[in-house]
Amino acid sequence: MKLTCWGAAKQVTGSKHLLDLPGGTRVLVDCGLDYEKRNEFELRNQKFPFDPKSVDLLILTHAHIDHSGNIPNLIKQGFNGEIICTSPTLELSEYLLRDSLNIQKMEAAQKNKTLKRNKKGKIKKVTFKDNSAGVLYSKKNIEEMLDIATTLNFGEFFKFNEELGVEFVGAGHILGAASAVLHITVNGETHKVGFTGDLGNYGSKLVPDPHPMAGLKYLISESTYGGRNHVADTDDACSEILRYVKSTCVDRKGKLVIPAFSVGRTQAIIFALHELYRDGKLPAVKIFTDSPLAIKSTSVYQHNLAYLNDDAKRFQKKHGSLFDFPLLHVIEDEKESELLDMFPEPCVIISAAGMVEGGRIQMHVRNHIGKEENTILIAGFCAEGTLGYRLLQGQDYIEIQNAKRPARAQIARTDAFSAHLDHNGLLKYLRASVNGVTKGLYLVHGDADQMQMLADDIDFVKVTIPEKGVEYELKL
Repeated sequence: MKLTCWGAAKQVTGSKHLLDLPGGTRVLVDCGLDYEKRNEFELRNQKFPFDPKSVDLLILTHAHIDHSGNIPNLIKQGFNGEIICTSPTLELSEYLLRDSLNIQKMEAAQKNKTLKRNKKGKIKKVTFKDNSAGVLYSKKNIEEMLDIATTLNFGEFFKFNEELGVEFVGAGHILGAASAVLHITVNGETHKVGFTGDLGNYGSKLVPDPHPMAGLKYLISESTYGGRNHVADTDDACSEILRYVKSTCVDRKGKLVIPAFSVGRTQAIIFALHELYRDGKLPAVKIFTDSPLAIKSTSVYQHNLAYLNDDAKRFQKKHGSLFDFPLLHVIEDEKESELLDMFPEPCVIISAAGMVEGGRIQMHVRNHIGKEENTILIAGFCAEGTLGYRLLQGQDYIEIQNAKRPARAQIARTDAFSAHLDHNGLLKYLRASVNGVTKGLYLVHGDADQMQMLADDIDFVKVTIPEKGVEYELKL
């Protein structure tokens, strides 16, 4: 059996792991977009280093674009096998993929802009279609993916053929995220190989803890937070967010601006604020959520209660909703979003994206970073080079949307809402999933130096950090 990591090998994005089974079945686990070098986006994602037609089964662990984002392109280039994922993953993927396509179109329009003028000399708007240069796929390809995908519940066994069966176990992380256990039968004997996808933090809001896998011959695991432990004054997310609301909105009469990913983190933050409201602890300040994608994603969380943890289920039963409460205001359109700058009262603004790269959040940071009574709260990890990362460096001035802005607002960071296991959490999970029959652990989805720090602390199984495109033999 052979493993080749064509993405997320010594880097975080672009998860794409190809497994060639002894009997000829070819399995691809995830097919995400590579965002490692934005100026090479098309080069890194347009073509595949393997024949898409040769893949028999695609296993999608969860909906995030760095795991799902290149599936429509795989279909466009001839993939006609089967796709399996959980039901919430399929729902969320539709929204995320359509959003990704729109972003590709907008970026292609900027890159390929050809200005046309009418008879009066005024510039006419140029429309770019799905087949524009820099656009990887079309709406039709997304629809084809949705049509051919089969959904699988946690604990349900999917028999693909005589050689392969697949079982999903909960990975935490976001709604519907799964780790995949592959049951591979060779000469009448069945062996298990595990892929974690992304692993959620223990004690997360809304989603259950990640479930360890058992009896594995090999484990391929994410290592995003290898070498790093979470930064937060408390493990209680409600207490953490309440502290920032009070210090900013009550004590300084300012605005608390929270960059948050549309799927996962936004829902966890709103749920925590809702809990505080029901407990009578939340100050009477308005909470604005400003992300079209987050609004759609939140509805998917609301009607997939079976995939949430017990605390969330009890809360829903008691209050009738996970997210709706009087202080919460949902921003529907862009014009309403722009008017938030003129809102005269202290408030909380939650907007995408989490690393402050693109989306409406850049406008909110631009409009509020210049006032010292405000706080920009980074709710998780920001990759080097992103605007979120630059904010955390404590610079006096920040360039946002081609304009320099003085950074007078408080800049803070918390991992209380992190959707990933940290270094110690990964060690705990890996110990629980590795046993006497495990021959090897392969670390993917992490920065090279951080992965090595995690590997150095693992003394209970042989560890390999795969190179991109190198074929590794897994002996059964």
